[in-house]
Amino acid sequence: MSISLVAVLAVACFSNDMSLPRILAQFTKLEVEGALETTIDPATRTVSLVVNEEVELGSLVVNTVELNEKASFKNGSFPNTLDLTSPMEVMLTMYQDYWWTIKATQPVERYVYCANQIGEAEFDVQNRVAKVYVSQSQRLDRLEVLDMKLERVGSVVTNTTAVELVNTQTGETSEVTRNCEFPMVLNCDVKRTFNVSFQGQDIPWTLYAVPVEVAAEIKGIDARCYYAEVIAAFGGGDNPVPVFEYKQADAQEWTVIPEENITVDGINISAMIYGLEMSTDYLVRIIANDEILPEVAFRTGVSTQLYNSSFDEWWQDDKVWYPYAKGASPSVWDSANPGAAKFIGSSTYPTEDIVNADVQDGKVRKAAEMVSRNAAVAFAAGNLYVGKFGRVQGIGAILDWGTEFTEKPMALKGYYKYSPMTITHAKEPYLDLIGKATDRCQILVFLTDWDAPFTVNTTAGVFVDFENDEHIIAFGKLESDETVTDFREFQIDLEYRDKTRTPKYIVISCCASYLGDYFTGGEGSKLVVDEFELVYDQPLVEETPEDETSK
Repeated sequence: MSISLVAVLAVACFSNDMSLPRILAQFTKLEVEGALETTIDPATRTVSLVVNEEVELGSLVVNTVELNEKASFKNGSFPNTLDLTSPMEVMLTMYQDYWWTIKATQPVERYVYCANQIGEAEFDVQNRVAKVYVSQSQRLDRLEVLDMKLERVGSVVTNTTAVELVNTQTGETSEVTRNCEFPMVLNCDVKRTFNVSFQGQDIPWTLYAVPVEVAAEIKGIDARCYYAEVIAAFGGGDNPVPVFEYKQADAQEWTVIPEENITVDGINISAMIYGLEMSTDYLVRIIANDEILPEVAFRTGVSTQLYNSSFDEWWQDDKVWYPYAKGASPSVWDSANPGAAKFIGSSTYPTEDIVNADVQDGKVRKAAEMVSRNAAVAFAAGNLYVGKFGRVQGIGAILDWGTEFTEKPMALKGYYKYSPMTITHAKEPYLDLIGKATDRCQILVFLTDWDAPFTVNTTAGVFVDFENDEHIIAFGKLESDETVTDFREFQIDLEYRDKTRTPKYIVISCCASYLGDYFTGGEGSKLVVDEFELVYDQPLVEETPEDETSK
């Protein structure tokens, strides 16, 4: 082989385009107290935190920090607290050095509420200006300011200043400062400044009230089985209250809603229509200033019940009990049994300890019994829910909450018994409850307009945010640590957060240990439930005049 050929082969060898994958030093987890959301972006080497407004950006407490394998901090450690009033630079190292940026944002809830307000207030945070819109019929020189919050939690609106008329005879004006105690009536026809006290600082905000014209319109309809509430708006003030009319969709004649069924609150109107028929199409309209406005259609509901809410139907496959008949579709109810039964047996199973043993219908009736147990890897709370078990993941599970449902019940009623135990097992942040606190049972019911069932992941800590999930339309809860030895009837009223939206899903969840999602509870806590029923409005029964001959 010639020297030139050897040289060519050597160059070809060393110019091979194949290369090993490049592994960079990076964050895999960063948890700080008060964090609402954490995003780790390896491409930009950025950790972005969203924290609640109660924590101090200058002293965020670090709970957990993790890097990928073989990566480390250049200086050998990571601080226990972070000052993220401005972005922070951190150097990681793994064969070579990598700069990462850690930054935080802190959303602050701000609001101004006034009488006859239109929509939400607007805020220019940089210039500290708030703008609130009110109906044209509202006098700006006598505007009732109901409440406001302009800075972080803990701030106080102390006083307000504006140039006001101090002598009606001479027309003399002067700058006047008033202490703030909401609600209060103020002259907002002028520039008005509010002083906010927060952490020893005085922060001035300016409020402007802007009048806008309010057109009469139907905002929404809360249609139940036998009644409907029409929610509307109009100009308020001296404007005449609109006339409301309704009819069945195929009827010819309109019926006027009586004045006694109409409630006016500023620019808002509620009109109640009673005596409707279930599962029927209707039309409603308003007449404002002699103008007939467009009709709005609605349909009354149906008093639908969920399959197997009496918990009589069950089937068993090896160690796993299922709370529905074999082959039932949709099955509606499920539990954690498919994931836990092979370790500890079924924690949710049928029992013949039922509410009404006297019922004779040719079959053995059942109730649902849930017991909290401790497995080798984790504590498992006995549970029963509307939805479907997914799969085991880590020490927890993935499950889908919810079944399709479009009705609007008023409550959930049923029967339960409960035997709570002292909490024996816990995970952070509930370790201090072990041996000191009594377990609690929990029954939840709520309606949502999710586009799909909600995927719960107990290992990753992904749960429904009952307080802030904007898709929750109505919610109710029973929670108790009381020992109930005989079946007790309960009713959980649904509180509607938005009466005009139509549900897409319903969730009912029962648990023998209320902190079971966090692997916390008392081993042996037992909850038994039976005869669940969704409660709906009832048709009005007209009073029959007393028979004169019976007197």
